Amino acid sequence: MTTPKPKAPLINFDDMLGIEPKQDTAPAPVQGGILEMDFNLMEPFPKHLFKLYEGQQLADMVDSVRQFGILLPIILWHTEDGRYIILSGHNRKNAAQLAGLTKGPVIIRENLTLQEAVLIVTETNLRQRSFSDMSHSERAYCLAQHYEAMKCQGKRNDLLQEIEALMNPHGISENGTLAEPQHRLKSREKLGQNYGLSRDKVAKYIRISNLIEPLISRVDKEEIPFLAAYDLSFVEDSAKQQQIADLMESDSYKVDMKKAELFHSYYETGKLNDTAIVQILSGEKTRKPKSNKPQPVKIKPAVIFKYFTPQQSRQEIEETIDKALALYFENLNQNKEAAS
Repeated sequence: MTTPKPKAPLINFDDMLGIEPKQDTAPAPVQGGILEMDFNLMEPFPKHLFKLYEGQQLADMVDSVRQFGILLPIILWHTEDGRYIILSGHNRKNAAQLAGLTKGPVIIRENLTLQEAVLIVTETNLRQRSFSDMSHSERAYCLAQHYEAMKCQGKRNDLLQEIEALMNPHGISENGTLAEPQHRLKSREKLGQNYGLSRDKVAKYIRISNLIEPLISRVDKEEIPFLAAYDLSFVEDSAKQQQIADLMESDSYKVDMKKAELFHSYYETGKLNDTAIVQILSGEKTRKPKSNKPQPVKIKPAVIFKYFTPQQSRQEIEETIDKALALYFENLNQNKEAAS
């Protein structure tokens, strides 16, 4: 019985024509649950409030990626409508693209709610960056999300533990150190201990997270003082906040502590209408009313010594000046009447 000849392997039609297979359909497996995906399939997180690295920090990251590649996988959220949204890795993707790469390692998460996705974004940013290097808006955003997470224990704690694993697929964080778990946060005091802030400062940061972007960006630029931003955050109507932001932009108005306190009190008493907003911003409400009283005058010592001796008392000097002025104005009035 003759042994059948082995069939020649079928040649892929694309291989025959020298066509590269498309890389934008599905991620390729790499190892340990980590996949590889084209950057052009990834979308930034909607309204991502963390600023991308710039300057030397960005240059150092680009050099690192050129030498060692992307060490920590990008975490993606595969949504129900088929999109791949970046939860962690906006800076890594940006640096890798600047270094000339077109794809990178990813870990994909599915079946997330928007709130869970937001928590991953904030948590991973906190683990990779120094809290002291963050802007006011980034700190406020992080602390507010952490506080919300603390109010939803159980599943949230499980998610934070999963984030820990996602951030450390090889047991270390991107900077080579063990990442510290954050899933035991229970109060504002605990938050403050973790970030070197008082409970009062944590509360203020959580409040200013309610400011709309045009206002909180001015806090980052130090155009609105931090404590003024805290008072301003009590204006909880976003339409009124937008009106304040628009007037600051169009008329170059500034918000200081006094104006912010007025915004706070007027809003809580229901008096913050369109007219009041303009009056507060323009400074009309903070100007002191003009007094009808004459300005106090201080007599120079040389004048006192010219007419009085050191032995005369203060009361005696004041009485003499009073009598002298009375006589002066009496003579002045008499001269005016004679002239008329």
